[in-house]
Amino acid sequence: MKYNIKYYHDDSLWKLKPAERAINTYKTIDGIVIGMFQGSRGQYRDIDFIVKILKPGENEIPFPPKHSLWVVDLMLKIEHYNEEVYEIIKFYIEFYKNLEPFETAESRIGYELKTVETITNKFKHIEQKHTLSLEYVATIIELFCINEKRNQGAYMFKNLLQKLLEYTMII
Repeated sequence: MKYNIKYYHDDSLWKLKPAERAINTYKTIDGIVIGMFQGSRGQYRDIDFIVKILKPGENEIPFPPKHSLWVVDLMLKIEHYNEEVYEIIKFYIEFYKNLEPFETAESRIGYELKTVETITNKFKHIEQKHTLSLEYVATIIELFCINEKRNQGAYMFKNLLQKLLEYTMII
């Protein structure tokens, strides 16, 4: 796959202004590159991070992922795989509850995703054409869980997971 070389080279995602290499870069099976960059929000600004993604294509530029994309993707999967989506969301609610967020900026470096392999192996049968890969969805959910958990009083992402879980229960 080809990428915009201004933003993806040396196996890393980059920002241009200011020039900054991603703290961590992950590449999904469908070719989406996901990078963690230094953030500046919340009580622990030195530990905060933002997520940007880059799609394959020589003219693509990195952008923050929208929650609506992965939520709608899982909602599309609910039609045929309601029980599986319920289990995935329940898994991430437990992950959120039990996870220990980063303690230092250095602890983020080289972070290895903890949930993605489990989710993609257990639920690979729910992959569908023309939807996001489960690997992408799992990566985004894991990173957002970690980021929100560090900031006391932050709850929007957790609430989104809870609402999605409730939705699977009424379908």
